[in-house]
Amino acid sequence: MNSLISYLMIFIYEDSWENYKPLSLLRPVAEVRCGALTFRQKIESVFKDEVRMIVRDRMPDLCLEQWPEASRGINDVPQGRHLFIAAGSIFTAPIPMTGYDDTFVDEKERILGFETDSLAGYVSAESIADFLADSTPQKRSVPGRRIHYPWEIFAGLELEVTRDFKGKLSQGAIDSHVAVYGDALRIEEGAVIEAGVTIDCRKGPVTVANNALIKGPTLIEGPVYVGEKTVVDSARLRAGTVLGPQCRVGGEIEASILHGFVNKHHEGFIGHAYVGEWVNLGAMTTNSDLKNNYSPVRVVLNGEEYSTGITKFGCIIGDHTKTAIGTLIPTGAVIGVFANILGGGLCSKNIPSFSWGEESVYSLSQLAETAEKVMARRDVSIGKTLLEFISNLHSEHTQDVG
Repeated sequence: MNSLISYLMIFIYEDSWENYKPLSLLRPVAEVRCGALTFRQKIESVFKDEVRMIVRDRMPDLCLEQWPEASRGINDVPQGRHLFIAAGSIFTAPIPMTGYDDTFVDEKERILGFETDSLAGYVSAESIADFLADSTPQKRSVPGRRIHYPWEIFAGLELEVTRDFKGKLSQGAIDSHVAVYGDALRIEEGAVIEAGVTIDCRKGPVTVANNALIKGPTLIEGPVYVGEKTVVDSARLRAGTVLGPQCRVGGEIEASILHGFVNKHHEGFIGHAYVGEWVNLGAMTTNSDLKNNYSPVRVVLNGEEYSTGITKFGCIIGDHTKTAIGTLIPTGAVIGVFANILGGGLCSKNIPSFSWGEESVYSLSQLAETAEKVMARRDVSIGKTLLEFISNLHSEHTQDVG
């Protein structure tokens, strides 16, 4: 353990997972990307230590199946003084131990976490919430910020992608006809950048991760992160773009996070958007990220309307959702998991999970069969626990709309 940190262990807990719907429906908030890294990975990077997860009661088995490398000792807290960090918190430096049951807050007094020796045994996100509600610890301001809602990621996305940059590296293959401006370019092992590509690192770094392929003609304007085994083909990647592992992308993408395994191989614009895993965007799918009157974008989440406080915010698209060719997505749209947007044209601003078109429900048997086919194309097994988890979510949704 790092000598600067005296805590026995560090835990990251999700106390507001509903704020991250639909991104948090099939993953813990700790595994949501905020830049090139997830919230958990960012904590580990700053604290130089392993971080264990505390999740909602229904999530441990899914985490053990889908994120085994991050789920050792999940929801199991041994006796001792530990640091508990709220998922969605970002730090620029480790927090030194005080020996008191302090609560750590940012400059807006949003809770970033706390330290205590009063929690042990099985601890869930729900029991963390009860613990905080029953305690009145001393508040201590520390250097960090709390992101309560996913659209708040976009207020500092370029900065976060820059912070996640690991430094210049040249282990991949770059064609002599690639134009590179600036020197903050990291090309990891197995990555290939072909002729006809222009990379501009003057305003931010660019990472091309292991075994990624960049095909021309493509323009990349940093800061940008291209994940492992991702293929970029005839694309314009603007500043702040993050492509997770095994994406297939073309067209124009600006200041957006494609979490992983996303297929956007055709023309169309995606801007200031968060796209979950296994999403397929039909040719010419385009979203709006700016209102005509330049006012702050408003979003409906969990049945309530919020002002994002920012003028540029596109949409959130949940895992396994698919759009038809020519789909137009309005500013501030929230689209659930396993939604099918049919027929092209301007879609609704709020589309529930498991939607088939505007009025029907996507059948469980059909979506499971399709998901298995899609994931097998990337040599990924859907997993028994994930299938059961999806089935339970589908059942709950059917009851809610029935």
